[in-house]
Formats: sequence, C-alpha cells, structure tokens
Amino acid sequence: MLDLTKHDDSDDAGRACLNAVEAYWNALFRASHLPMRRDVDPMKIDHALPSTFLVQRVAPGVARLRVSGQRVNACLGMDAQGMPLSTFFLPHARADLTRALEQMFTTPALVELPITSPRSIGRRLLKGRLLLLPLADDQGHVTRALGAMWVQGDLGRGPRRFEMGNGARRYQPIDQRPTLAKVADTPRKRPATSQRPALKLVVDNA
Repeated sequence: MLDLTKHDDSDDAGRACLNAVEAYWNALFRASHLPMRRDVDPMKIDHALPSTFLVQRVAPGVARLRVSGQRVNACLGMDAQGMPLSTFFLPHARADLTRALEQMFTTPALVELPITSPRSIGRRLLKGRLLLLPLADDQGHVTRALGAMWVQGDLGRGPRRFEMGNGARRYQPIDQRPTLAKVADTPRKRPATSQRPALKLVVDNA
C-alpha cells in the first residue's frame, strides 16, 4: 500500500510540484476571464494531484474544500473534503489565512505562503508552502480556487496543524476585476474584458 505520509522531501521536488500547478493554471487563462472551475482537468496535473485541492468561498475569509488530494488528506489524518481550509491551521494562524484568502478572492491575486508544523514529542518540524490560485465560476464570479499544499518530510501519525512560517510570501495581483459574488447573492453576468489578464508581482521577504 502506498504510504502518502512519506514522499520526496527535497526542495526541488516541492518547487516542481507548485510550479506544475501554477503553470497549468496560467495555461487556462482566456482572453476575457480568469481560469474557470469547470475548465480544470485533474488529468493534466496528475503527478501533482496528491498535493492539490479545490476550495469554494462560502463566507468572507472562509473557503471549504470540495476536492482534496491524498497527501492533503494525510496532513489532516482524514478525508478533508467538506472541511474549511482553516482546519489545517493552528488557531493563532487562522487570521493570517483569512486575510490571504480574502486577498486572493477580492483582488483577485495569486497568493503563496510559507507554512510550518511545529515540532512536538515524536513529531519533527515540518516546512512547506501553500499556493492559492483564484478561479471563476460559471457566472464569472471569483468564488473558487485551485490550491496546492506541499509539505517537506514525513508527516508521521495523526493530524498535523500548521502556522505561517518565515520566508518569502508572494502576493501577485491579477490586473483584471471579475465580479466577486457576495455569498448567497443572485449571480450577475460576467463583465467582459478585451485583453488577457496581466500579472503584477509583489514579493514580501519580511
């Protein structure tokens, strides 16, 4: 039986996983809108699937997992489908996650954060990266996201909870403004634009 608590823990392997998911998301851009949830084909990123997930915005700063890879589930020690993304984080880290989710949905923006799971008895310190990539729904509202969570090293037994780590954070606004649907609002038509969205990179090395 494949043990998904263990994997290639090199930095290169982790970066390759995140890069593959981001490259696929970039390839889905169309002239008039963000990549759409319905366009995501898991088979196109099959080698990265264990570390990927899809979330849906259900309230300001709250995103619920609709699809989660096996490595993601292993972090939680259970099937994460239907769980809030905040479940993966320690209570003191959830405010940072909430802000990151709202930046991703409302700007919209690509967000990438360093994450760590603290060392404890019988458990080693884990380091990783969380990548969040906004998606539009069928009405053109930014209510979905493709994500990847790469964690370096063996997870060990039981659930692991994370906090924000040290290192570079990426906040990459997308120069387009699709409608952000208010939760429970009646969907509105997607605004038309004439050019492929451009990306603006902002890196915070603090």
